[in-house]
Amino acid sequence: MTNDRDKQISEARFHKLFDDTQAMSIQGYRVDGSVVYWNAASEKIYGYSASEAIGRSLFDLIIPQDMRDEVKQAVAWMFDNEEGIPPARLNLKHKDGSTVPVYSSHTVVSLPNDEPIMFCMDADMRSLDIAEAEVQRLSYYDSLTGLPNRRLLLERITSVMRSTSSEKSAAALLIVDIDKFHSINDSLGYSVGDRVLTNCAEALQKFSSSPDDLARLGKDEFALLLPCSSSSLDAVAAEAELMATQILQKLKAPLILEGRSHQLTACSGITLFQCPGTLSGDELLRQADIALKMAKRSNTNAISFFDSQMESLVKKRLEISQALNHAVENEELTLALQPQVDQNQRIIGFEALLRWQHPKFKSLSPNDFIPIAEANDSIIALGDWVLEKSCKKLVKLAAQHYSKNVKISVNVSAVQFRRGDFVAWVKNILQSTGANPGNLCLELTESLIADDINFIIEQMASLRELGVSISLDDFGTGYASLAYLTRLPLDELKIDRAFVRDLDAVAKVHY
Repeated sequence: MTNDRDKQISEARFHKLFDDTQAMSIQGYRVDGSVVYWNAASEKIYGYSASEAIGRSLFDLIIPQDMRDEVKQAVAWMFDNEEGIPPARLNLKHKDGSTVPVYSSHTVVSLPNDEPIMFCMDADMRSLDIAEAEVQRLSYYDSLTGLPNRRLLLERITSVMRSTSSEKSAAALLIVDIDKFHSINDSLGYSVGDRVLTNCAEALQKFSSSPDDLARLGKDEFALLLPCSSSSLDAVAAEAELMATQILQKLKAPLILEGRSHQLTACSGITLFQCPGTLSGDELLRQADIALKMAKRSNTNAISFFDSQMESLVKKRLEISQALNHAVENEELTLALQPQVDQNQRIIGFEALLRWQHPKFKSLSPNDFIPIAEANDSIIALGDWVLEKSCKKLVKLAAQHYSKNVKISVNVSAVQFRRGDFVAWVKNILQSTGANPGNLCLELTESLIADDINFIIEQMASLRELGVSISLDDFGTGYASLAYLTRLPLDELKIDRAFVRDLDAVAKVHY
């Protein structure tokens, strides 16, 4: 009696488990394929309720027409051998006719004095398929713009380069970079920056002949493949230049951001190649990037083509960049003091000029290596060295009984000045060297004012509180307006020569 009761309880538990499980469809079939068991998960996966399924044929319910013969053979084999077959991934049929991908396992249960039953346990793979598709999408597409990413672009280039055409044709790869995009993120926030990038992506899509030919490489850079369209490199170069010109013009269209109109500017690097060819996608992207860097450094050309001479210049620039990182520790720097005199030729101060004595780059002037130092942030270490040496010079000048008003002017890079700890660093150097703050003048370039004017003013005011004077150099080169001068806490203004060069001629004309 107890054994029968235990058996009933056990059977009830298994029925409860089978009926309530939501993750696994469980069905039971007789030898002829008719349904004897159909749990709730089976209805969820295949669309049939238990009342609709019980008594009907497996082959009519969920087996697609092209699989029926194979499934009938497998079912017959399982009942003959009273064992299951290896689990497999199958595409079965929903009530509405759609395909249901499942991972299916099977077994035959044969008990004494009872007919054998084949049980099928099917796991719904649709959610997994969706997840796999999403993983695939994220692997090949940019999540913000929906454009192909670098990986998919490289595969596309490889496909183009493996063209089976017997005749060589020419193609081009363009990289487009948004100028000073970081200032939008810094001043307006990343959500606004994202809007700008999606707007740029939409604009660039109008120039792409295929969805796979346009990609976002990262940050504010996009790449556009101009497929093989001519056998002439010259013809493709002209087509690529025209396209780049039109793209840059399109990106200049005013954008309304946070209630204000903004106008973007951009530049482009282009490399040409022939297909079929042997160059890799990475190599072509590297060449286009080299051309882009040249365009960014140019004051006149927003579009630049790659050539071998350009590559050698980039390699030299990289050598200089790496050497600059060790210039301070290798004691390769010297400081020259250029006298500043009044109208009576009396020395009233000095300007500190940095000199770099490197064994290989002896002929480099500051105009050549300072921009590189600013690009790789080694300017911070160089600038700190100049400031400290200048303060020590001030102490020596005072000991040599120079006029107490003689100053040393030190040029400060915009990269240096924007550091959050710059004021504290100046204060620390003044205290450690014992230099008189009143004899130190920090020269800032007008280009500094292009970004975050409120922060610039706050930094200037904090420096003046230390007793340091502030000079603005190169005024009139295009960044600042006269209106700024009423807000900037300046002690000195240096007007760029280009601003006053023609004043005599203008005065004579009006006279």
